[in-house]
Amino acid sequence: MDTNRGMKSAWGRARFGGGSTTLLAASLTAGALVSAGLGGLFLVLGNTQDPVLAFSVVAVVTLPVTAVLAWAVLVDRSTLAGALEKPEDSIESAWYDRAAGGAFGDVLIVGGLGAGALAFTGTEAPLAWALSALVLFAMLDLAVRYLWLKRAAR
Repeated sequence: MDTNRGMKSAWGRARFGGGSTTLLAASLTAGALVSAGLGGLFLVLGNTQDPVLAFSVVAVVTLPVTAVLAWAVLVDRSTLAGALEKPEDSIESAWYDRAAGGAFGDVLIVGGLGAGALAFTGTEAPLAWALSALVLFAMLDLAVRYLWLKRAAR
């Protein structure tokens, strides 16, 4: 019997103690600090005409992502309502493992054939574009394989 059932919530509780409100406040604070740091880094590395506007835009745009990442680091998974105790034993984890394995093989084949084709044809392309295309292919391949396995299981 689960004795912690009454302590579970949709937002969970912090690893260091406290309730959901404490966890959310700590996540927002940590996210705001990291976003401010990213805004400052953007000012140092970039060449902007309006530094206040550039800092504000970077800080505001990155705040949702940094706050969610902070929440993911700070939350105690055992206090989340509906969270699995062992997510690595779930069927979704098995689908992901199979999809990732298949996508990795596809990336090796496509990357090897693409590199060979570029070398033999003498085509020159920016490395950033070629790697971006390969990563995009890998992500799409993984997503399609995962959804295919999910649909096949129904």
